[in-house]
Amino acid sequence: MQFDKQQERLKQSDATLRLGPQSLLAKVLVVVLGAALLVVGFAVSLVILAVVLGAGIVIGGFFWWKTRDLRKRLRGQAMREQQMHEQQVYKRPGQRTGNGEIIEDVEFNDEAQQK
Repeated sequence: MQFDKQQERLKQSDATLRLGPQSLLAKVLVVVLGAALLVVGFAVSLVILAVVLGAGIVIGGFFWWKTRDLRKRLRGQAMREQQMHEQQVYKRPGQRTGNGEIIEDVEFNDEAQQK
C-alpha cells in the first residue's frame, strides 16, 4: 500500500516537470539561444587559446634569453674539444696533415722499389 502511494507521488511530480507543446516562437528562441551559446563558447575558446599561446611565447622567449650565455659557452667548449680531438688524431709522430688528409713520411728503399 505504501508502494502505491510513492508511485502516485512520483507520477504527480513528473507531471509537473513536463512542459506542454511548445509554440513556434519558443522553438525559434531555443535555436537562437543555442546558436548564440555556440558562438560565445567558440569565441571564449579562441581567447583562451590566444592567451595560452602568448604566455608560451613570452615564457619561451624569456628562457631563450636567459640561456644564451650558457649556449655560447657550450658551443665554445665543444669547438675546443673538437680541435683537441683533431690534434690528437691527426698529429701522430711521423705524420703530417694537409687539407684534412694524413700524409705519412715513408722512407723508400731503392731495393724495395726494384722488386
